[in-house]
Order: sequence, then C-alpha cells, then structure tokens
Amino acid sequence: MKPKSLILGIILALLPGHFPAVWAVPLSLEKNIQAIQADPSGVEKGFPFIVLGDVRGNEEVYARLLVKAKTFNPLFILNTGDMVNWGQAYEYENYLKRIAALDVPMLHIPGNHDINLDQSLYREYLGLANWSFDYGNYRFIGLDNAGGNFSRETMAFAAAALTDRKICLVAFHKPPAVGRWAVHAMQADATGGRGGEMMTLIKKAGVSKVFLGHIHLYDEMEVDGVQYIISAGGGAKLYGKYGFGKAEYGFVLVRVGADGLTHQWIPLE
Repeated sequence: MKPKSLILGIILALLPGHFPAVWAVPLSLEKNIQAIQADPSGVEKGFPFIVLGDVRGNEEVYARLLVKAKTFNPLFILNTGDMVNWGQAYEYENYLKRIAALDVPMLHIPGNHDINLDQSLYREYLGLANWSFDYGNYRFIGLDNAGGNFSRETMAFAAAALTDRKICLVAFHKPPAVGRWAVHAMQADATGGRGGEMMTLIKKAGVSKVFLGHIHLYDEMEVDGVQYIISAGGGAKLYGKYGFGKAEYGFVLVRVGADGLTHQWIPLE
C-alpha cells in the first residue's frame, strides 16, 4: 500500500461513521444496500447522504473529499460515475483499495470511462448498472446511460422502478441534452438517446431530484418541475471552459428530514 493510501486509511478509520472500521466498501452492491437498510434510524429521524462523481485521475482530491464527506456522518455516499480512466481490471482493483477503509456504504453507477472496454468488468467489481432500493418512504434508483443512451433494458427497468407511491430519487451519469448542458451530454433523442423518454417517466412519477455527473462541475437545472443536479467535481479536470455552474471540487450534501429534502454544494476548501 502506498504511504498516502495508508494515511488515508488511518484517517478514515478514526472518523465517526455508521459502521465499525472492519466493514469495508469493496463489497457487492447488494451488501452495500443491505448495510444502508440495516440502519433504520434515519427513517424516523431523517438522514444525510453525499453525491459526488467523476473522481478519476486525482486520487488526492478524491481522498480529501471522502474524508470531508465522512464528517457529515452520511447514511451513504453515491458516486455518479467515472471512477476510473480506461475501465481496466487493475484500475478497478486500485480504486477498491483506495476506498477500502471507508466504513460508509457506497453506491456507484457507471460512467463512460468506466466501460471503455466493456461493462462486464464494471459489473464484476462494482455491481449491477441498474439498481433500486427502498429506505422508508424513499426509493433510490440508479440508471445506466454510460454509453450515451438509455437502452431498452434500462428504460424497462426505470418504468418498473419509478412510482408516485414513493419519493423517488434518481441518478445517472450523463446529463440529458437540454439547454446549456447539450454541449457535453448524452445523445439527443433524434440519435437514439431516449433522454426525453426517460424525463417523461421521471416527471410522471413526480421525482424530486435527479443526480448527474459527466460535466466536471456543479450545476442545477429545473425541467418540468424536476430538479436535475450535476455533482461532478470529484477529482477529474474541471470544466470551467463552458462558462456555467461552479467549476470547483466538492460534493452535494443532501439532507432528508421531516420537512422534506434540502441540498447544498460543499466545496473542497
């Protein structure tokens, strides 16, 4: 283990969290979800969680963000994709070593860099690309559009998972090609992206917030009453060139309480 990784591991192990330090993140997606659901205290009291993404290429920034994120005692951390550069096995192995000491459940969705070779390695190391689970009255849904479009399989999964009987929170990597985000987004509907179809499903289900990555900055946009939030300042080279949002490293802190959902951008000092 590299000295920096060892130091990070010690720091993370000493910080307060939901689980003892012997519990490590590199478990299956199912085990991470089980760990979240095993702590029912947040159902009545409320809970925070963290959203960040595009962490590839800058281990130091990502390490500092994880240390800072843990101080908020989150129920879990959601990574919106692009954990590695090329999607190779050794990169995933290194990534898992880097987060091994983090005793907070971590959920991932694939980004385009994660599947440069194929999606089988992503699934082997990080789990299913489409997933959902319930926590109290909330349903969390992760969807795969890393290839630039929503496949028919993903559309069918979303149609089954989205419901207006739960408060649904959705995450996928590439933003829809709407407004200013079209400069660096998923494929348009005209070329098979199916982003419009997905946004229609999301609107119909009354989704409150959708979390995104891919554009390396923080930005928000409301479309048809739904709040779309990019949290992609996790370590990759920032995109100040587009002239919108906040091109800085940080993460989104979401608080779920009796009064509903609030969120704020937490920059890395």
